[in-house]
Amino acid sequence: MSDRSVFLAGDHLPPIVLPDARGEPFDLMGQAIAGRPRVLVLGAPAEGLGGAEAAAQGAGALLFVVERRAPGGAAAEGPARLFDPAGGVFRALGLAEGGVAVVSPRGRLAFAGRGESAEAGVRAALASLPFPAPAPPVRRTGAPVLLVPEVLEPAMVAALLAHWERGEKQRDRVAGGAEAAGAHRIKRRADVFLDDRGLYETFQRRLARRVLPEMARAFRFVPVSYEVPRIGCYDAADAGAFEAHRDNRTPFTAHRRFAMSLNLNTGDYEGGALRFPEFGPDLHEPPAGGAAIFGCDMLHEALPVTRGRRFAIFTFFTDAEGAKQEAAMIRQRQAAGQQGLAMR
Repeated sequence: MSDRSVFLAGDHLPPIVLPDARGEPFDLMGQAIAGRPRVLVLGAPAEGLGGAEAAAQGAGALLFVVERRAPGGAAAEGPARLFDPAGGVFRALGLAEGGVAVVSPRGRLAFAGRGESAEAGVRAALASLPFPAPAPPVRRTGAPVLLVPEVLEPAMVAALLAHWERGEKQRDRVAGGAEAAGAHRIKRRADVFLDDRGLYETFQRRLARRVLPEMARAFRFVPVSYEVPRIGCYDAADAGAFEAHRDNRTPFTAHRRFAMSLNLNTGDYEGGALRFPEFGPDLHEPPAGGAAIFGCDMLHEALPVTRGRRFAIFTFFTDAEGAKQEAAMIRQRQAAGQQGLAMR
């Protein structure tokens, strides 16, 4: 199967409901266990787990054995057993012949693989979890920003960076704002549009499986469309930055509802963090491959990069009403002779 049909590590999983030993439906995403890691041993007998159950408990994880047969009607001792006679979960997780998968506290696929034994597979799966968990910070203020880690895997990040290197650069362009023509450059960034069709489609699938479900849960917002992404570079040689602004204050940007800033090389530069000055001094910096998502009405700035180059990919999401505004704006610009972006 292609990655269009099989869930990959990092993908947000849909509800998984399987019968238990008595045939009663059990929801692996249910609120009673959501927020805890769930380890699924697919196809292995419970007696082959050795000390894996104790290891899972020590990591704060819940362990389930998923058997590829119909439930027998009686609960057995040991780990909880669920049943998938048609093998749909096995195939969806890319483990048609069995293996071990981990559902993260966030509801994403954190690990899927096989080991020499069921116990070895569980221990490898547990190694993918942060343990011991860091002490949680206490927050009493802060901007309503959604941080989503691991949206893009390293290979996809590398492909996007290579696309920027070979692409046509647009420097310091602000979408229709008065600042674009002024002497003061509010934006100091070199952008390349993601106009490679294959890369764009892969990026689109990552958003659909890893970002949109998080937005629906956090904001009850399901985008109708989003702008063609652009890869941007903030360079310390130019004090690269984007000064305080909102993302929907011009006729060309009024359709925007939410913005996404997805870091590609966190740790390779200094400075460059996101700040939301109306909400306090906190700085936001997703890890490489991770995104910050926030409302376009929120005043925000990308602070100057003081060493190296910060790369990120940006897009804007809209709803049905915004999509109509955007379509009207595009028609107006086309009537004025301005050509849109062509995919390669």
